Amino acid sequence: MARLATGDYLIGNDVLIERKSVADLAASLVDGRLFPQVARLAHSGYRSLLLIEGSATTSIPDVHPHSLEGALVSITAMWRVPVLHSSDAEQSARMLHFLADQVRGPHERVLRRFDQKPKRLASRKLFLLQGLPGVGPALAQRLLDHFGTIERVFTADASALGEVRGVGPRKAARIRELVL
Repeated sequence: MARLATGDYLIGNDVLIERKSVADLAASLVDGRLFPQVARLAHSGYRSLLLIEGSATTSIPDVHPHSLEGALVSITAMWRVPVLHSSDAEQSARMLHFLADQVRGPHERVLRRFDQKPKRLASRKLFLLQGLPGVGPALAQRLLDHFGTIERVFTADASALGEVRGVGPRKAARIRELVL
């Protein structure tokens, strides 16, 4: 466990979560903490989200329900920070568990080459390697792990490429043909 500068939970060094009770959300809005926190989440470099815990039907003194609704609209539409709702701490824990499973699951390295391009450096490296002939997500990771850098992958000769599990002589030759 470590204290985070922004957010309450960091899952898989990938997803940053700020967890607030409904009452804390309202208090944060009233005392001016909410939007600076949201700005830090939005600019953190992680995939960030806001998890609101508790019933929204609870009456909160000094805060009109439209103010909370407007804040949530601003957070999602203008700041582009997704908002999840849970009814209680148990559901929050379950949702964080589901999120952790998805982050560390097998599809974390699958990068679609036809959609939005990745923003994080590590993802961009894998994205680039997956453009090589016959290189999918798992092989891209093995190449990067073996050689350490994209440059070393691109400058490796066919025999060095063949040292990586999943790269045979034909695949190595096709990769070399492309990068020459």
